[in-house]
Amino acid sequence: MPSRRTLELFRTAMVLGFLVVGAPSPMAAQQDLEPVLDQVRQLFSSPGMSLGFLLQAVADPGIDDDPARVTVPNARLRLYGQLDKGFGYKLQTNHAGTATLLDAQVTWSPGSELTIAAGRFKAPFSREFLVYGGAIDFVNRSRVVSRLAPNRQMGVQLGGQLDQVISWTVGGFTGANNSTSDESLIGVVRLEGSGIEVGDGTLSVGANFAGGREDAIGSRQLGPAFTGDGVLYGADALFVSGPLMLAGEYIRGEWDPDVGVIDIESDGLYFTAGYMVQEMRQILIRWDRFEAPGAIEADDVLVFGFNAWPTSATEIQVNWQVPLKDSSELHKILVNFQVGI
Repeated sequence: MPSRRTLELFRTAMVLGFLVVGAPSPMAAQQDLEPVLDQVRQLFSSPGMSLGFLLQAVADPGIDDDPARVTVPNARLRLYGQLDKGFGYKLQTNHAGTATLLDAQVTWSPGSELTIAAGRFKAPFSREFLVYGGAIDFVNRSRVVSRLAPNRQMGVQLGGQLDQVISWTVGGFTGANNSTSDESLIGVVRLEGSGIEVGDGTLSVGANFAGGREDAIGSRQLGPAFTGDGVLYGADALFVSGPLMLAGEYIRGEWDPDVGVIDIESDGLYFTAGYMVQEMRQILIRWDRFEAPGAIEADDVLVFGFNAWPTSATEIQVNWQVPLKDSSELHKILVNFQVGI
């Protein structure tokens, strides 16, 4: 008789195979007109004011004794636009569960050389974190990005282009919310080079550094009650050549708590390879490694992915997470059904 684990793996393979083969052909869909979507975009999109949304429903059939469930991680509304004399704005909320303010940002750009932003928005750290939630490669971001990259912060940011390839961003932030700590502060710097021609493809590379105190530097991994100093640094790269995509990122965090004599360290990385097997159909594989604070060894998982875009406003993502030897993560399947404009 096959073991229970073998049956689970067989069921996993059957589910993935059904979804990959049975997904509607995005190639055929792209050849058709989308009159309803065109009407929506004409009605709600203009340079001065655009309204968008993102709705995700994620199904987890449950394996490894994990219960089956369906969740709605994102039910977002976005309002954004560009006004006269270089001013712009962005307001984004998430209504999955309790309504949450994600972004409340005012920008001013006198030219491509400089953009100033103030409010609440993503700190300029990590390529994968800065990518819009409806456009990431997998259902979830990598563990190192989710747990170490600074979250959305309240603050001021400056950025611009040094030339056609190199851009820079620098910001000062005081935490994810209206902080009650007088010492909550983080400074973030990011340099990025994009559109670098390498053979038949293009390469983008980035490097980030952040340093600060209290919950502004420690809340993502250590919790909002953290008191002390810390630094974060990392680098990322993305290479695209035709249907092939390669990406990777490394982030490390080091904290010196006010209480106790032991410094806290954590780091991780990921490598992703993706390939468009057909127009608007993509297969991916990711090695995801993360060493949590206090862990003796790093934790490794593989994530296999399949992305399909039936229309320009819809996406189906299938992820199969396979924990490697001694990993604390669960063997898991996630299927994301997404609609967004």
